Amino acid sequence: MADHATIPFGARFWQLWRPVWRLRHKANGLLFPALLLFWVLLLISPYIVINRIAAWADHTPISAETVTQRDTLKVSQQDERTAWDPKSLFKDSEGRFLDYKIPVVDWSIWFYLSLFGYYCAFFAAQKTDRGRAESLVMAQAWVVSCWIAYPIFAVLPADIDLRWQLGEMQGLYGFLYKAFHALDEPFNAWPCLHIAQSFVMASALARWWLQRKWTVAVWLLWPAWLGLCISVMTTKQHFIWDSITGTLLGVGVWAWMMRPGYRYLDRTADDELPLAKLG
Repeated sequence: MADHATIPFGARFWQLWRPVWRLRHKANGLLFPALLLFWVLLLISPYIVINRIAAWADHTPISAETVTQRDTLKVSQQDERTAWDPKSLFKDSEGRFLDYKIPVVDWSIWFYLSLFGYYCAFFAAQKTDRGRAESLVMAQAWVVSCWIAYPIFAVLPADIDLRWQLGEMQGLYGFLYKAFHALDEPFNAWPCLHIAQSFVMASALARWWLQRKWTVAVWLLWPAWLGLCISVMTTKQHFIWDSITGTLLGVGVWAWMMRPGYRYLDRTADDELPLAKLG
């Protein structure tokens, strides 16, 4: 067994996974990814609390005069709940906010909603202790990426004042956008967890698909992920700054936790995997 000090942080498995680990053989191994996903979602659930607290804070509604200047794209539609306006970094030569200039692409919501498909990535890992250990690397990176973002959401809230640009949508898209807006208030702006989380999951998914020699699927995965990154702006869910910082967060957590964690597992024999703390 390797000295704990030599194990990279990404492969030092938390004891809180123990209840799930002990059930890893149930239902022919299919229960483990489902329980692991549930446990991760529980650990990242404070997202909703922070989102609602920011939205519920007292504020003065924006004035009618401000609303009438929307078409100029030069006047911010934010209220005082915003600590710092991320879109202030990006303006054109005429002073128009670039975030306002990005067009609405209603159908891009399908790319946006594809995030929840990545949640099924755990099911792509091999149904062995090695594959489950690799799943834990991804699970821990996913949780850490969220908990890096949460203090920023709480200390530097930003009203994502973009939804007014969607107009009145009808039919299926009207239903989808209204349903999503009911669940997710326009806060928790940056870093964009939609991008950070999906990168963490996509990088693990690509690894597991390559293990199965599903090369074509991996070729399709990354363009689809790029579509998701663009969609956070074309659905008016995030600012440009959010997308940049979300990408940096995802890549940073991958480089810090996932890459060294997977490299360690790759050079470790099956009977020496760091699983002792899991029982």
